[in-house]
Amino acid sequence: MQTKKKKSKIKAFLSFVLKTGLAGAIIWWLISKNYDKFMDNLAHINYYWLIPAVLLYIFHMFVCSYRWYKLALVIGVEISFKEAVILNMKGYFFSLVIPGGAIGGDIAKVGFLNKHTKEGAKAEGVFSILMDRMVGMAAMFSLAIVVILLSIPVLMKVQLDIIELNDTIRVLGIIGLILMCLAGLGTMGGLFFHETFRKIKPIAWLVDLGNKYGHGIINRFTKVIDTYRHSWKLIIRMIVTSVLFVHLNIVLVVYLIMKSLGMSGFNPLNVITAVTVGNVAGLLPSNSGLGLRDVTINVILNAADIPNGMTIPIVFSAILISCHLAAGLFFIFDFSKKKEQS
Repeated sequence: MQTKKKKSKIKAFLSFVLKTGLAGAIIWWLISKNYDKFMDNLAHINYYWLIPAVLLYIFHMFVCSYRWYKLALVIGVEISFKEAVILNMKGYFFSLVIPGGAIGGDIAKVGFLNKHTKEGAKAEGVFSILMDRMVGMAAMFSLAIVVILLSIPVLMKVQLDIIELNDTIRVLGIIGLILMCLAGLGTMGGLFFHETFRKIKPIAWLVDLGNKYGHGIINRFTKVIDTYRHSWKLIIRMIVTSVLFVHLNIVLVVYLIMKSLGMSGFNPLNVITAVTVGNVAGLLPSNSGLGLRDVTINVILNAADIPNGMTIPIVFSAILISCHLAAGLFFIFDFSKKKEQS
């Protein structure tokens, strides 16, 4: 047993090192391609524009905390908004330092949440985090489908240094992105109609098997889903909130970075597309999307003939890393520690 645990830890550590190394290599590759231009941009950047950019990024972190807080209350997870903020900030910090990126941050948040939930209600706490993740992705996928369809002419001009693209490959890539988003939305929507799918015998058998070995965990999960289904107005509200104050807010952060570089006169739709598709790419296994998001934003901005396409995502990643590391203060100085001790 100890040997298995040791191997698992080694595997997780190697995975973290590999993903971190890959992200670092991608970012360094982007910088090295235009090193002189990059350094010149940093030398002439107007850092005053970065102050509201950082504040807006922090604002989006609080919006995500509020979203989870509202979704947790629906199923009776007893946490205050203050506790939701503290636990969410810890999750942001651990999304950088443990394997799995954003998912790794959620796993850490589950561990911290267990200290705040009653015995017998811990599974519901996990489900609230899962639902929060689903709502956030539903907002991202919905926005992504719209902007991809509106930006096909720009996406058809995307070029990659490592491989030559033709129109057929670009079309397949666009279709693949749309299908990925539709599959994500379809999977989430399908959960709300689980009763229909459970009438299919193979699925019913798998559900029974899961309940048998999971001590009824699937039935508890579907019960939670049913509770959320009855609160569909809140779900819609949180999806709209996420589109406006999370995903489009991140676009505004990037816009302020562009202003700090003295840029103007660009098409806002191209920026929205670059950031949104970049965030979708960031869902792939990585540390908080670092590297994959940067290169995706870079190639789309280049396709839209927007200069400094390489500098912009790197400055954004620097803001992301700084804010997530600063969120570690909520872990180092545990503001809920006194309550837990009492």
